[in-house]
Amino acid sequence: MGMDVYGKAPSSEIGEYFRNNIWWWHPLWSYCEDIAPDIIPLDNLGHFNDGWGLDAIDSVKLADRLTREIASGRTQRHAQRRQERLDALPLEPCTICGATGSRATPPAIGPGNMRCNGCDGSGRVANDATHFALSVENVREFEVFLRQCGGFKID
Repeated sequence: MGMDVYGKAPSSEIGEYFRNNIWWWHPLWSYCEDIAPDIIPLDNLGHFNDGWGLDAIDSVKLADRLTREIASGRTQRHAQRRQERLDALPLEPCTICGATGSRATPPAIGPGNMRCNGCDGSGRVANDATHFALSVENVREFEVFLRQCGGFKID
């Protein structure tokens, strides 16, 4: 699943369309909300794909804010701190094998157990939150889109 962001009045091909899968979009939009509460309303629906968005003026304002954040190094520091918090999360029991590290062998193969491919036999897996990602490169790509989209809607 992904978030498709469409420019309302694009000035170039880059401003026509921006896409992130769900794992990348939520951290990106949360970051935008954090750094631009004066631009993005508190009751925004940016985490949903129901057509909400910003107008052309606020899109450029958000792009300007992202540019300053990237240039100052704050985006990189934010992404690093976020990753450190995720890396510190404890492993969780694997739901594929019931935390045993083994999967039942299908009857057609015969008796025995197979190593669980979900946890590589450890019985433990990373917290789902670790799948959500934020990078300076993704923020920069969104900033470029924002400058050329003429406002956007999220579908």
